[in-house]
Amino acid sequence: MLEWQISRLIPLSFDRFQNISRDEWTSSGFQLLWSPQQSFACDVGNAKQTLAAGQPLLIAPLQNVRLTSGELPALQSAAFQFPSLLELDSFPPSLKGYINPLSKQLLLQLQAYQLPMDAEDSVARVHVSSLLFSLLMESFLLPDNPSALPQAEEIREPSAHPSKAHKRKKSSLPIVYAVRYMRKHLGNPDLSLQEIAGAIGYNPNYFCQEFSHIFGVSPIRHLNELRVSKALHYLENTDTPVKQICEHVGIRNPGNFTGMVKNRLGMTPIEYRRRYRARTMDV
Repeated sequence: MLEWQISRLIPLSFDRFQNISRDEWTSSGFQLLWSPQQSFACDVGNAKQTLAAGQPLLIAPLQNVRLTSGELPALQSAAFQFPSLLELDSFPPSLKGYINPLSKQLLLQLQAYQLPMDAEDSVARVHVSSLLFSLLMESFLLPDNPSALPQAEEIREPSAHPSKAHKRKKSSLPIVYAVRYMRKHLGNPDLSLQEIAGAIGYNPNYFCQEFSHIFGVSPIRHLNELRVSKALHYLENTDTPVKQICEHVGIRNPGNFTGMVKNRLGMTPIEYRRRYRARTMDV
């Protein structure tokens, strides 16, 4: 029941961490590959990639990967499913991610989970899926300059033979930029649908339609999910009181926050903090 609820909130599903012990393999699903402390080079299909230490590489499904760095580097890898990415026209065999402070932090959090994970540990799997999704939004899909995004009017222009995949590819960048805007301003309890849509030059109704098509949920529901994810990070890593955490993430009513956490994880925020601390102490 819990995993079904999660799948409605996060359009990405974590499969497993993988140990890279050979210099050539074929990816089964999407794969995130990185080396924490050293650079490395590889061929993915016919594409040659050179990665700096800590720089993530996104590999598409069914791609042949061959390391070309000589000595096998210390690589870390996470496999996952992300069906929405496959809707993009001509998805490349691999993409290099940007390195910035947030992506570094997200990778460090992923590395902390690379211990033997119980397949039934739903809480941990939720967190890894959320971390992977956040990393992709931050490092791979988001343009640095929002003025370069196509506007709603451009997307509506008909072409001679428009394909659904092509139109969806054009509209995906403004929508994922909206996710970055949500993350940046989620501490504002008055953040509205109109403000988010306006940040990318969209009509609110059209924005809802496009957002729901790509992410499978409404913008406001996704905003609440981002707030809960950020609040869980505070619960895990600080002793900040629940009321103050709510203020940090833009939730006015702590009772509403408790209900959100119970719906997502089946426990109260305080229970989650205790369980998380106990699990990390056991490790």
